[in-house]
Amino acid sequence: MAEDVKSEDAGGSEWAMQHPRAIYFLNQANHAVRSRLEAGLAPLQMTGIQYTVLSVIGSRDGLSSAELSRRFFVTPQTMNELIGGLQRRNLIVRKEDPANRRILRMSLTAEGKRMIKACDAAADTVERDVFSFLPQESYQQFRDLCRMIARNLREREEASKAE
Repeated sequence: MAEDVKSEDAGGSEWAMQHPRAIYFLNQANHAVRSRLEAGLAPLQMTGIQYTVLSVIGSRDGLSSAELSRRFFVTPQTMNELIGGLQRRNLIVRKEDPANRRILRMSLTAEGKRMIKACDAAADTVERDVFSFLPQESYQQFRDLCRMIARNLREREEASKAE
């Protein structure tokens, strides 16, 4: 049963939350999409999170494991386990940061770059399947909204840790 609930946003203006909640639908969509992505990546022996981490390293060469753990909202230990697996598969290399030898900066290997191309092709197929019912403009708006939500949550988490 849908029900509107009045609330105030951070700016103080009133807006109505609806039930079932948007977070419920977001969670349902997330599970469905993740299942499809995992199935698409399985022939490559990759998981969705491994592919995503490789993609981020590929687009932001030199990140540290700590930076990745904050970006993915996971503990440093969890990210280190994931990174260790990628390194054992020769998909990434870690090198000491010249300014701080305790920090290890990551880069893709040639094999990692080949894996990204193969995973991108699989992800393209999944994304096309998931979103092709939407007009291009709606797809772009949805993508932009998801990016804004993730960025906002990451920035708020970082700000709360800095306090």
